[in-house]
Amino acid sequence: MQLKWLQDRRCLPLTTAHRELYDIVHRLCLRELERFPNLVNCPDYNDRIQWLKLFDQSRDIIRCSDKILARDYVKEHVGEQYLVKLYQVHNHYDQIDFDALPDSFVIKTNHDSGTVILVRDKTELDHQAAKAKIEKALKNPYGWLNGEWAYLYITPKVFVEQFIITEDQKPPPDYKFHCADGKVRCLQYISDRGSVTKESIVQLDGKVTSTHFDHNMLHIEEFTVPTTWESMMSVAESLATPFKYVRVDMYSTNQNVYVGEMTFFPMAGCYKGEGQKKIGQLLDFDRTTYKPLLLPELEEERRRFMEKKCKV
Repeated sequence: MQLKWLQDRRCLPLTTAHRELYDIVHRLCLRELERFPNLVNCPDYNDRIQWLKLFDQSRDIIRCSDKILARDYVKEHVGEQYLVKLYQVHNHYDQIDFDALPDSFVIKTNHDSGTVILVRDKTELDHQAAKAKIEKALKNPYGWLNGEWAYLYITPKVFVEQFIITEDQKPPPDYKFHCADGKVRCLQYISDRGSVTKESIVQLDGKVTSTHFDHNMLHIEEFTVPTTWESMMSVAESLATPFKYVRVDMYSTNQNVYVGEMTFFPMAGCYKGEGQKKIGQLLDFDRTTYKPLLLPELEEERRRFMEKKCKV
C-alpha cells in the first residue's frame, strides 16, 4: 500500500492528512473486492465512490446524510410537501411516546443505514426487540471503518415518521435516482421489499436496461413509468445540484412524491459484478476539481467542544 500511496501522490492532491482515510478505503476494497481502488482513472462506480470520500468532502454532505437534518435541506430546496410526516425525535427508545402515535408508523435511526422498524399495528410491537435494535444502532459508530466519514459527525437520534403504504397495503417501491453534477443519470428501481426484493436499472427515457447493479436483489427488466416521473426527476435534480454525486431516494404513492433520504456512499462503494462498471460510466462527474480535506477542521471543532464540555 505504501508504494501505491507514493504513486497516487504524483497524480492526486493527497496530503499526509488524507493518509488515514486513504488507508481505510484501500483496506475496505481489498477486503470486499480483493483489489485496491483505482483513484487516478476511476473506471467504475466503486472507484468513483472512493474518490469522492477523499476529494469531495463538505458540510452539506454531513447535513444531508443525517436523515433528520436532511429534512430541512429538502424543505429549503423543493418544499415540505415532499416530506413524510415526522412524529417524534429522541435520544433513546424509551423516550418515545407511543400513546401519542397513530396505529402505524416507522421507527428509524438518523445516522446509519438499514435500522428501520415498520410498525403496522402498534399493539403488536415487540418493544423489547425494537428497543434492543434501536439502542444497539445508536451506540454503533457507523461508517468510519468503511471510509464513510460523514456519519462520524452525525449525532445519533431515533425518530418516528409516517408509514407510507400503497393501495394494496404494501411498502411502496423505491425510486433511487443516481445523480452526477446535479443531473439524473439513471434510476435504480427497487420493488417487493419484504418478499423477494427486485431491482431494475432504468434509463432517463423510462426504458429498462439489462444492467444488474445490486446482486443482493433479483434482477428483472420490468418497469412502468409512473405519472409522477417528471416530478420525481425534477425534485432529484434540484436536491442534487450542489453535489458531484448523490443518490436521491424517493417514493411515489397516490400521486404524491416523498423524499426518503440522500445517500453519498451507497454500499460504501463495494458493489460486486459487472453492473457497477456500467453504472460508473454514467456517473461522469467532474474529477478535475478537488475540495480540501474537511476532517482536520471537523476534528478541531470537536476537540474544542469537548474541552468546553469538560470545563462546565
